[in-house]
Amino acid sequence: MYKLTVLKNGIKIITHNMPAAHGVTTGVFFGAGSRYEREKIAGASHFLEHMFFKGTKNRPEPSDIARSIEGVGGYLNAATSQDHTFYYNRVPKAHGKMAFEVLADMMNNSLFNEKALDRERGVILEELNMFLDTPMRYIYDLTMNLVFSGSTLGRDIIGAKKSILKIKRQDLIDYVKGFYQPQKMAIAIAGNINQHGAIREAEKFFGHLKKNKQPIYKKVPSERQGPGILIHNKKTDQAHLSLAVRALPYNHQELPTLTVLDTILGTGMSSRLFLNIREKLGLCYYINSSTEEFEDAGIFAINSGLNTDKIELAVARIWDELKKISTVLIAKRELDEAKEYLRGSISLEVDNTDNMAMWYGIQGLFAKKIKTPAEKVAELLKVSESDIMKLAKKLFKREQLNLAVIGPFQKRDKNRFLKLLK
Repeated sequence: MYKLTVLKNGIKIITHNMPAAHGVTTGVFFGAGSRYEREKIAGASHFLEHMFFKGTKNRPEPSDIARSIEGVGGYLNAATSQDHTFYYNRVPKAHGKMAFEVLADMMNNSLFNEKALDRERGVILEELNMFLDTPMRYIYDLTMNLVFSGSTLGRDIIGAKKSILKIKRQDLIDYVKGFYQPQKMAIAIAGNINQHGAIREAEKFFGHLKKNKQPIYKKVPSERQGPGILIHNKKTDQAHLSLAVRALPYNHQELPTLTVLDTILGTGMSSRLFLNIREKLGLCYYINSSTEEFEDAGIFAINSGLNTDKIELAVARIWDELKKISTVLIAKRELDEAKEYLRGSISLEVDNTDNMAMWYGIQGLFAKKIKTPAEKVAELLKVSESDIMKLAKKLFKREQLNLAVIGPFQKRDKNRFLKLLK
């Protein structure tokens, strides 16, 4: 069972004791990401994520940080999104206290060495090149650009080459002071732990942090009227597409319904899209759906890789599936299967300390009420056939569709694709 403790400075500490676990995962989460950045320093959130691994006052070399964790058989990592960034490590339970201290050292004492910063700039530029050369990855960025056009939420997390080249050490220091605020911070520790001891350590490491001005971001503007098209010309043998709509934000009461809807449409080899678009029609290699939620918005997207000559037929058939689930009640058996899939997949997560640290850490940042896996399952089991159709009808309207495409297409093809959505 988890325990929530809020420090005087606003940091939320979520400890989750797992007596049977052999390891401990510790994560530090900040409610700041790429949507908070000024255009001039676009990519700073991600750049900063890299720099926290490049040396501290106590561990001046990157290898000193890595060896502290890897030397006991553990691992460490981090990730940046539009609205949050997190750092975590996992070690055998006997080394949990040491691993927490390493994270605290990284957060409190990083050097942001100028030479290391310039070296890492080159690494990040190569990471950007990798994204640009990987259509299955880059289609995500294009889709966000399109669906949230005119908003920092639609900006590439990694930034642009122009801004990455200009980011300076002082920009990163100012970013930490401005956005790594205790009131927008959560620490999640999951594993075979002493919860009271972990809370004392958190107080010792982070209780000194002072609140600053609350970080803010520009809200997502209203939806554009009419469908949207974004074409990225690239010489490829396979076209990659994403058909997306704006969906639901964090804490929305219909999120359990959206989760079940997403499962039915595009999760796994038994989903409608996989069975009908790939297995029956043979139109694509991969096809799936996904959702992502933010404080003020959300997105539902269908992604696929297919023969460039079959893209129009594929979009038409995908739209048929969206219309069908919006107008025809799903069978009880199909609904029950989706619920059982979700119940099972969540039950598998609870055995893993990484999964549970992420589960509680993200909720610590954004949830109005933290929910256990069992509470989440209970919500999913309440979803009805009519709930699915009602939400699908609200989301899947032609005027709300957005189509991003990567392949050997030109700007003149835009009208051709636009006709598919109209």
